Amino acid sequence: MLTALDCKPGLLQAMPMQKSLSNYIKAAFTWRWNLLALGAGIAFAVLSPIPTAALALLAAAELTYLTGLVSNAKFRKAIDASSSTSKIGLRVGSDPNSQIALTEALNQLAPGLRKRFLELRQRCLTLQTIAQKISGGPSSGDELRTSGLDKLLWVHLRLLLAQQGLWRFLEETDVTHLDRQLSELIKRKESIGADERMLRSIVDAIATLTMRIENYRAAQRNSEFVELELNRIENKILALGEMAVNNQNPDFIASQVDAVADSMNQTESAIRELDALTGLSRDLGREPPKILAGQLN
Repeated sequence: MLTALDCKPGLLQAMPMQKSLSNYIKAAFTWRWNLLALGAGIAFAVLSPIPTAALALLAAAELTYLTGLVSNAKFRKAIDASSSTSKIGLRVGSDPNSQIALTEALNQLAPGLRKRFLELRQRCLTLQTIAQKISGGPSSGDELRTSGLDKLLWVHLRLLLAQQGLWRFLEETDVTHLDRQLSELIKRKESIGADERMLRSIVDAIATLTMRIENYRAAQRNSEFVELELNRIENKILALGEMAVNNQNPDFIASQVDAVADSMNQTESAIRELDALTGLSRDLGREPPKILAGQLN
C-alpha cells in the first residue's frame, strides 16, 4: 500500500535537509563561547535602563551570528563529519576509531576480496540466527560468541589486505627478467678482467638483483602462508558459529573461543612480519570493531 510519503518524493528529500539544518543551528547555538556571550548579554540587558530594547538588539545579534555561521561551508562540513562519526559509534556501540578503521579496511579491498569477507560475515549472522531460534532467543553466551567472532573476522580482514598487497607486489615484479639480468651479470663478471671499478660495480649490481629475487621468493612464500591462514581462520569462524547451533553451553563456547584465540598468536606474528609491506600491526592492539553488529556499506 502506498503511503503519503511514497507519493511525495519532494517531502522525503526535504526531511533530511531540515534535520541537517537543525543540527547546524543547534551546534552553532550550543557552542560554549556563544552561550557564554549570550548569558553575559542577557545579564547586561536585564540590568540596563532599557531592558526591552537591549534584549531585542541581543536577539538580532544572535540571529545574525547563527545565520552567518550556519551559512559557512567549512562549519557545515565539520558538523557533518562529527555527526557521521557519532552515528557510527552509536550504531555499533564501540570505539568510533575502530569502526573507522573497519570502514577504511573494507574500502581498500578489491571487489573479489571484499565479497569473500562479506560472505563469511553473512554466514556467521545466519548461524547466529539459527542458534537463537533453537535456544528460543538470545542467550547468555551470545555476547561472548559475538565478541570472539568479531576478533577472528578482524584478523581475517587484515590478512585479506595483506594478501592484496602481496599480490600487487608479485604482479608488478618481473622475476623472469631479474633472473635473466642476474645471469648476464654473472657471465660478464667472469670476463671483466682486472678493472676494479667495473668489478665493484658488477658485484654490487649482482648483490642488488639477488636481494630483489630473494624478496620476490619471500613474498611468494608469504602469499601462500597468508592464503593458508585465511582458509584456516574461515574454518575456525564457521566452526564457532556451528558450535553456537549445536551447543548452547556458554562455558563450553568460552573454552572454544579461548582455544581459537590462542591459535591466532602465530597469525599475529605473521602480520607483524608483513608490517613493512602492509602496515597491519598497528591495529593488533586496538579493540576489534563490532563487525557483526549494525550495517556494513
